Amino acid sequence: MRITIRTAVAALAAVAALSLSACGDDSSDDNAGGDSTATTDSQSGETPAEETPAEDETPAEETPAEDETEAPEGDTQDVFDVGLGDCISNFNAEEQVSELTVIPCEEEHDQEVFAVFEVPDGDFPGSEAFQTQVESDCVSEFETFVGMPYNESVLEIQWLEPTEESWAQGDRELVCTVLDPSGPVSGTLEGANR
Repeated sequence: MRITIRTAVAALAAVAALSLSACGDDSSDDNAGGDSTATTDSQSGETPAEETPAEDETPAEETPAEDETEAPEGDTQDVFDVGLGDCISNFNAEEQVSELTVIPCEEEHDQEVFAVFEVPDGDFPGSEAFQTQVESDCVSEFETFVGMPYNESVLEIQWLEPTEESWAQGDRELVCTVLDPSGPVSGTLEGANR
């Protein structure tokens, strides 16, 4: 099994940048995390003005939308069989996963595996070491894959990391995925430049 961790890697990158100019790693971590996750591009002030006309249309549109938002269909695969270029449905990022639903990338999906890295052998490194490798390797590869720096992108990174149990069985892969926090996408996010 692998544990999944969702994090605002942009906040971690901001903390790393701050630690280069000042020595405040821990105190700026909480503030950077709050600021980074709060940045979302959405429609600003015009939605309240459109609320009255939209109320008449909303009930008729809600029922079909609810029926259409079923989980994407795909093949369930062992987490160790998921690899570079696979598109997958969302999974609980706070729990261990043993299987993922793999979906053809041209169909609607939640995440795409954009990088896979080997973690060096040795004692089980733990989540902090995995997070450090994500900040280095996944963030670097994100720019190559998406076409712009992570801290400027609206897209997010999520990753799969070994558990202590899977580490003892030889699991050394750190699997990086990219996702659009606004919802599922169709097609690859490679070269999305957003």
